[in-house]
Amino acid sequence: MNILLLILFSIHFLSPDTEREILSLNEDLIAQNTVYFDINSGTFIGADSLTASLEQAHFVALGELHNRINLGELTEALLHTLEPHGFNYFAVETGPYSAQKLQNLIRESKPEVSAFYATYSSRLFDIIPIPFFEGQTDLRFLSTADALGYELWGMDQEFYFSYIYLIDELAALAGESITRNQLRLHRKLTRKISRLDRRNQFMELFISSFHRSCRIKNDADFQTYLQSFANSDDPDIQLILDALRQTTEIYCLAEKGEVSEPRRIKYFKENFNRNFEESLQANQEPKVFLKMGSFHMGRQRSPLNLYDIGNHIYQLAESRSQSSVHIYYLNRFVAGKDMKGQRGWEGFERFLSVGEREKWTLTDLRPLREQLLNGTLHGTDWERRVIQNYDFIIIAPEDDWVERHW
Repeated sequence: MNILLLILFSIHFLSPDTEREILSLNEDLIAQNTVYFDINSGTFIGADSLTASLEQAHFVALGELHNRINLGELTEALLHTLEPHGFNYFAVETGPYSAQKLQNLIRESKPEVSAFYATYSSRLFDIIPIPFFEGQTDLRFLSTADALGYELWGMDQEFYFSYIYLIDELAALAGESITRNQLRLHRKLTRKISRLDRRNQFMELFISSFHRSCRIKNDADFQTYLQSFANSDDPDIQLILDALRQTTEIYCLAEKGEVSEPRRIKYFKENFNRNFEESLQANQEPKVFLKMGSFHMGRQRSPLNLYDIGNHIYQLAESRSQSSVHIYYLNRFVAGKDMKGQRGWEGFERFLSVGEREKWTLTDLRPLREQLLNGTLHGTDWERRVIQNYDFIIIAPEDDWVERHW
């Protein structure tokens, strides 16, 4: 009898897990961790939990939905909020040379950026030289970043349609030292790549891939042209050469149906590490704001089950006894349509439920993550991944696609 009482006592008092209430994630629980805020002249009003976290951070990762108008306003507010706390670098989803190019152009003027895009773009064939900076609001936050003293870091490979502009840059950087043979190859490649760009856009209407980057990567004239600059001591020329080789390789892998994303993520990390080490060597304490697609910015595994750049900075912050803040940008209402219930957005149903047309919405995921980790909260696989990967969700007021600036 005494043994039976002891067993019952142990079950009741020594196993508190059995007494805990286990909740399923629901709209009410998300609403309890949600506030509404405003942005006024680059200042957050009513987003106190977010601003408190930003003030303590060394790394801030904004996981974006590309080419949204309100994303530009949020980006400007983050740039303004972070700068007084020592943030001095702005890492973006462009190639390393393209980040430098954008910074140099914006320092001259906004019209210089637009003129550059007009030169290398085709509306008919949907071709641009650098992605995610094509909207009017993108120009505004780019100008803000430069005015506040941020240095741009390019994390990604160069863009799919960057090749013509980059071979032009090689010729321009060579200046008076350019040879007649290099000029001949330059003219030939410009015509060849231009034709391939347009054929690619036409052929992709009928076949899955035209293998354009593979064709360029394996082109003898292209390789000869790159090799002709190999002995240059200009660091910008070397940066372009490396970026073109990395870029054509990554895109070629994708065109052939092979796995390219791990190679791309490796390049993200290499670019970040190079810039980070250079800033350390300059006796600066790097504080970095990163703005990239939401798949890349999570603190744990991505939806592709990969440890992406967001995990890289999370681990770096942990190793330096610092903190990283990870923000997921979402839209509920886009161009008059409610995304809640739309195909492809099923995993976000409950998160989107708190979004409103006229207000900025902030959901603090950290209390939910604590419950998830201690076993008192359940959700779908997608919901658990979002909670584990991000600290905050920001849902913009009704949004729309950016209006091009050229």
